[in-house]
Amino acid sequence: MPHVTLHDIARRCNVSIATVSAVVNEAEWVSQKTRSRVQRAVAEMGYHPNQYARGLKQRQGHAVGVIVSDLTNPFFTQIVRSLSHALNAAGRSLSLCDSDHQHLLGESNLRMLVEGQIVGLVIIGDSVPEKALEAFVRVRARVPVISIEREYTIPQVSSLLVDSERAAYAATRHLHDRGCERIAMITGPSAGAGSATFGRVQRHEGYRRALADLGRASDPRLVVEGNFRFESGRTAMRRLLALDQRPDAVFAANDMMALGALSALREAGLSAPDDIALVGFDNVPMAGLIAPGLTTMAMPMAELGDEAARLLETQLSHKGGHEAVRHVFSAELVVRESSLRPVGVLA
Repeated sequence: MPHVTLHDIARRCNVSIATVSAVVNEAEWVSQKTRSRVQRAVAEMGYHPNQYARGLKQRQGHAVGVIVSDLTNPFFTQIVRSLSHALNAAGRSLSLCDSDHQHLLGESNLRMLVEGQIVGLVIIGDSVPEKALEAFVRVRARVPVISIEREYTIPQVSSLLVDSERAAYAATRHLHDRGCERIAMITGPSAGAGSATFGRVQRHEGYRRALADLGRASDPRLVVEGNFRFESGRTAMRRLLALDQRPDAVFAANDMMALGALSALREAGLSAPDDIALVGFDNVPMAGLIAPGLTTMAMPMAELGDEAARLLETQLSHKGGHEAVRHVFSAELVVRESSLRPVGVLA
């Protein structure tokens, strides 16, 4: 006989999974009429809580749910690593999900975590759509929610962000100071999942503002869209190399795209920085291990994870509710070989 899930019961009763979960866990906010209907369906369908959810309940709900945009990206895994260590030190476990930059999958992850009875939620990147999170907050008002590098308009959700506009401005000015004249940018996606991240818009704006302050108009041909992944960076660089007048520098909105761009340069028989200077964003571990070393804006990944854990503990300690906060961190320029143009090229 197939295992009956909360989703099955919710579909039969035409209610949300959160409502079914609340009835199963004896929450008081569900009306008696709905409670009776759900309880009847639970009995008739033979529902039994899964071992994962039962285990969490026996541990009095010590698990923190974490939903990440892309676990293949070292930027996210470094944050998760720091968060995991801090949570473990506080005696909490971590339930990790990867949305793979897909909102539908992120929404599914959220439903699964609701069934698992989490005591806190951390969202990293653009992994959960706003409406789905709003519904979660509505039925789980006492569960603190912290978003890293994605800013929601939901008042109860705390935000940990990086001043990406200022960082992108510094990266672009660095390339100009190294004598670069035609500075291109590989941006994040402009629509769909991945587009709502705080950093995507801010990094593009910082690039444009730096060019404006330098007295240069932004050439739309020098701005190519990627999706934050390696292959999109390689494709974007190929497009830039195909221009009649190719750029002499490229600023990529994250390191994975910068590494892809570097691969495309090598395929074309070119190199960084001799032919095209290159700057990335994040400072993932690989950035300092490759040759040439990648100049990049170092994101405070460990600090973001640590602060998320600290903030969770603070908010969980306030039994009567918690107040959302907004913290903005800084990124720092790490100069390596990929942007150090030969002295003879400098203006």
